[in-house]
Amino acid sequence: MRGVIREFREAPAVWGAVLFLLAVVQTTMSAMTIMTANAAWAQAVPALRERAAIFRSEMALPLVTTVIVAVLVVLSVVSAAIQQRRRSLALLALHGATPWQLTWRICTQVLCLSALAAAVSLIVSPLLARVLYPTATSQLESAGLVFQAVPISGTLASWALGAILAVSVALVAALLTVRPIGRIPPVEALRSASTPPRTVGRVRGVLAVLSVLAALAAFAVGLATTRPTSMSAMTARLTFSTMTPMFAGCTVGMLLLVVALCLAGPPTLARTVTLWTGLVRLPAASWQVARGQAAARARASSSTVIPLTAGLILLMFFRDLSLIIDAWSRLLPAGLRGQFEVPGFARTLALLAPAMLVVLAGVCAGYLIAARGRVLDLALVSVGGADRGQLNRIAALDGLMTVVTALLLALATSTVAAGMFVLAELRSFGVATPVVPWPEWLLVAIALAGLGMLASWLTVRGSLQASPAATIARFTGE
Repeated sequence: MRGVIREFREAPAVWGAVLFLLAVVQTTMSAMTIMTANAAWAQAVPALRERAAIFRSEMALPLVTTVIVAVLVVLSVVSAAIQQRRRSLALLALHGATPWQLTWRICTQVLCLSALAAAVSLIVSPLLARVLYPTATSQLESAGLVFQAVPISGTLASWALGAILAVSVALVAALLTVRPIGRIPPVEALRSASTPPRTVGRVRGVLAVLSVLAALAAFAVGLATTRPTSMSAMTARLTFSTMTPMFAGCTVGMLLLVVALCLAGPPTLARTVTLWTGLVRLPAASWQVARGQAAARARASSSTVIPLTAGLILLMFFRDLSLIIDAWSRLLPAGLRGQFEVPGFARTLALLAPAMLVVLAGVCAGYLIAARGRVLDLALVSVGGADRGQLNRIAALDGLMTVVTALLLALATSTVAAGMFVLAELRSFGVATPVVPWPEWLLVAIALAGLGMLASWLTVRGSLQASPAATIARFTGE
């Protein structure tokens, strides 16, 4: 236990970022399970039974989406935190620590942080659930559903469900990352501590390939289950039975592609950064330096890009899908058209709000973890002769490249998933209504680019005023 506490003291920013993310994940998931359980209690009241049943069914998609996103974000951030501590793990291995001892040490650290996060969520999540309940019920077609007074044991049980899910996610993330490191011979581990491997572990690689194959299977099943239907003969029931397998297949396929991207992680991100920054060849020296640093950092860690990419994929896919369905519904007979309510942008954001909150926490935690590497890179560039203005530009460009990489990956993934829905639409109804809201995504890209540049610069601004030699000595342990 003393070694665990010493590890926390040596890297407070890294493990503080992990604690922040785990607290947000546990609080969000526990609040959602408390609201869902409260609706189950409300079903015992005859006047509220129908609205409570609707709310529980509508909560299924946000809850499942949040769990999947939490798995991916926590995996990315915990993996990045462990990668930051490769040197200390290598030194422990050199002193005789076995792979199981390293695994147990990391799991103990994650469990300690999870216990602290659980204490925070136990206090905050019941209050958050009560505050957000009216907004959630109004957005999920259950307006007027009142938060029920339930026994403390019921609230604790629903809170525990969310906390157990979050702790399990963190432990799985730790195991998937620390096992490949623990199996490296001690001398090789110490030699490679400052240069992480360019490939993912065998388990994660196999899971990534299986996720891609499963995504293709989901798309194929969605296409195979559609049947030719005349638009003029459509009814409300027939429309629902026809659209449901199309929607389910494309949604499952999209989520599996996100899982594959998270598991493939660093190598995929590094190739993407190298590809698009190579196509955009700017003559400025700051651009060339930032390009090399961004590619190297993406190869070593995906703590910032993966959470941002996952959130953007969800937002883009569901927004594209809602616009496609809305354009399709306009082709229905006039008497049937008014029976369909397609969620607008505000409703889409409301449905994805819990998952987006986890994504935001993951991005913030990723920036805090990656700040160490950026500070060291800038100190090395400064020693090479860069002035203060060039260092500021390199720091800002690093954030820009992070955002653009996430946008490109999200746009490609969401377009593939939405395109499969359009193909199913064409096969079933004989019409295709592809819609991509380019103006909306352009505004999102501009806003995120500005925020990314600002966040990247702010996280290293203080270190730019310090002596680069002192910074290098501090990070190398001299």
